[in-house]
Amino acid sequence: MSTEASAVTELPDASTDRIALVHGDERISSAELRERVDRLAGALAARGLTDGAPVALVLPNVPAFPIAFLALLRAGAVVVPLNPHFKEAELAFHFRDSGVRAVITDADGEPGCRSVAEQLDSPPELLVDLDALEAGDLPPVPGADADAVYQYSSGSTGRPKRVPRTHAHLRAEADAYVAATGLTAEDSVFCTIALFHTYGMGCCLMAAVCSGASLILFDNPNPFLLQRARALEQIEREGATVFPGVPFTFRMLAEAPEDVDLSSLRLCFSAAAALPRATFKAFHERFGVPVRELYGCTEAGCVTVNADADPRGTVGSVGAPIEGVELRIVDEAGEPVEEGRIGEVLIRSAAMTPGYADAAELNADAFRDGWFRSGDRGRIDEQGRLFLTGRTKRLIDVRGDKVDPVEVEDVLAVHPKVAEVVVLGVESDVPGEETVKAVVVSAGDAQERELIRYCRERLADYKVPSRVEFREEIPTGPGGKVLRSKLLD
Repeated sequence: MSTEASAVTELPDASTDRIALVHGDERISSAELRERVDRLAGALAARGLTDGAPVALVLPNVPAFPIAFLALLRAGAVVVPLNPHFKEAELAFHFRDSGVRAVITDADGEPGCRSVAEQLDSPPELLVDLDALEAGDLPPVPGADADAVYQYSSGSTGRPKRVPRTHAHLRAEADAYVAATGLTAEDSVFCTIALFHTYGMGCCLMAAVCSGASLILFDNPNPFLLQRARALEQIEREGATVFPGVPFTFRMLAEAPEDVDLSSLRLCFSAAAALPRATFKAFHERFGVPVRELYGCTEAGCVTVNADADPRGTVGSVGAPIEGVELRIVDEAGEPVEEGRIGEVLIRSAAMTPGYADAAELNADAFRDGWFRSGDRGRIDEQGRLFLTGRTKRLIDVRGDKVDPVEVEDVLAVHPKVAEVVVLGVESDVPGEETVKAVVVSAGDAQERELIRYCRERLADYKVPSRVEFREEIPTGPGGKVLRSKLLD
């Protein structure tokens, strides 16, 4: 399919009985997927959800997610994929910021979404039973330059930033990723990554759609420690061949006591956080499959893939840029550095957003001259492989999820018993994994349990501090800058 068309106008093998989606015991063929996507697209169009209408998709990894996602794209709406574990305050921000016209959710998500919707000046319609919607005619296929998704990126501004990407952007990423990994209709992708996340959307959902591979949705993955035996059994039973995951997942599987055969796997990829060498070694020795790394971001999707012939010798590299992606390493002044030197990673990509929505001042800096300043630091070796070495922005990696400390600070700062607060990431007992810590100067008799409960009522669980430390004052330098290094003890 050409990038001049929507990413879903021609689902591969759409007229066959080949399995496209697997979820537990449920199996959906390519032909059934096509029929369900078209039917829902017509129903959405009949409700006026076309021509760029933003629609929130608040669902876990169940078949309804990819079906609704693809139907919204086909109808010409804009998908706003949101974490189904968001609390009402988080949902309210995203609903307002993106101006959603409708919300697609399930019975579990309906109460929270309805409560938020009723608080808005123009309440969006809630769509829970998609099968009950009356079908209508399919609208014209949206153009390649039409917006397809609004995703949200964490950063240093305290609030997530809306990232618009078009049909052409999604297709460019999917085609390049499929080419880099050699994904075909003979593959089956085992997905534990949340589909609302850029990683799951690009490297699982869209990659499977555009290659014709089967997509295996691992049902009920949390808490993963208690579900890992089922995950291993499903990989073996389904003969999964490609497994994108995060370091925590691969460590949990490597440490599992179950005896299973994972020889069907030909590719495992880790992203969202650095892969510890100990995890690479443990998984490889246990199952005989090396875990390669890839790198991406909300603004550009997948950027690099380690497809090197020697995965052992290139441990630590996130690989070379995929087709359509250029990288540049620059110093603090924005000037390119010599080969092999460390600097900030700049990205230019055919799949990249042109900028954050309604943020002209921020875009002038973050997307200067068509290059996106990723906030990641790294180096490029003589073979063009990228090695990441750290961050220039203070994001916290919590088992693959990114937490903006400023967002957590904003929540705690309005508590009446908090005078000052600084939030930071600290190393957990597991190498390469972080937890969220809040350092608080109390304005009253604040208790740790009280502040954690306050955050839990307002933030998704992965953003909630696991520890609150009380101090008499926040250490600062001569210019008033917080000395974060003194808060790590």
